[in-house]
Amino acid sequence: MGVTARLARFAARRPRVHLVTALGGTPARLSTEVVLRRRGWPIVASPTAAGLLVVCGEPDAVVERACATVWDDLPSPRGRAVIPPDAPSERITTLLDEAAMTLGDADLQRVDALDHPMTPFEPAMADRGPDRDGLRLDRLHVPLGPVLAHWPAGLVVRTTLQGDVIEEAEIPSRLPTGTDGGSFWDEPWRRSAAGETVSRGAAERRRAAAHLDGLARFLSLAGWEAAAGPARRLRDGLLAEAPAGEVGPRIRRLCRRVGRSRVLSWMTRGLGVIDEEPVARYGLVGPAARHPGDVAARIHGWLEEIEAAVARLDDEEALDDLEGPRGPVDQRPSAGLVEVLPAVVTGAELAGARLIVASLDPDLDQLAVEVARV
Repeated sequence: MGVTARLARFAARRPRVHLVTALGGTPARLSTEVVLRRRGWPIVASPTAAGLLVVCGEPDAVVERACATVWDDLPSPRGRAVIPPDAPSERITTLLDEAAMTLGDADLQRVDALDHPMTPFEPAMADRGPDRDGLRLDRLHVPLGPVLAHWPAGLVVRTTLQGDVIEEAEIPSRLPTGTDGGSFWDEPWRRSAAGETVSRGAAERRRAAAHLDGLARFLSLAGWEAAAGPARRLRDGLLAEAPAGEVGPRIRRLCRRVGRSRVLSWMTRGLGVIDEEPVARYGLVGPAARHPGDVAARIHGWLEEIEAAVARLDDEEALDDLEGPRGPVDQRPSAGLVEVLPAVVTGAELAGARLIVASLDPDLDQLAVEVARV
């Protein structure tokens, strides 16, 4: 066996994964993360460190073009899998196995290398523009999303960078309109609005899981993977109907641990401030309106709401409102979260902007679904 074949087989044993979520792909992402964790296949933050590109959901044209660019950035050996939105764990396992097998196929990788661009994607050349001090500096036009790690599905923010500072930001005039199935996280409230009896405990279980999901992505971006991992496992426990007595104490310990972190507070204090004026201007509702202030205030608000939701996991009363994880599900709360983004990320450094977006956690799957009032 040659060196190339040995290296290809080694890459197939524990491939590193760049995970992309398309609109409507949240259930597939959650299931895929569980399968990857059980196998010990790491999810990486950059495609240049990955061997597998895994797309969860059905990518639209925008995501497909972005995935093509990411695919060119993947070093050889490389493989790709697309996970259907409703794929069960067994199907996900099969698709991942098939993708990993291509990594170990030296002949296939040689053929693929013939079509692999020698030079990966490069951004357009910089132009010149005044900064906030009136100096004319180089600036780059860089889109954030839709295939960044730990990024809201379908979201694109077009930015103008001077150095690593965002001087301008805008949302495309045509936003993705979500999917017919609506947001996975809003499901209990939509079912209740349609006339189905849903317990308060079931809704609070989904609320806590939604906030833990957002918290895990935020903590990963902040570099605190030792807390992000437990947040994901507790999220998965809630979605798997783990008893309240089993997950409740662990969730409360995690919330206290994150809430007491001085480093996290220092990183996020004064970052991405949203006070009462933008709350009113953009019609913000839900956690973003209940916990005005900076990123630190929004994260502490999540922690409070997670603990409050966990306290009601066994509540058998019928759900009688539409207040989902991001706000009233009939008001498309993520629309306001998307609209406020350009104003709140402008002036922030790129890494800080990623944390700001994660702390707002818009769900673009909400944008297509009309919900009847109870």
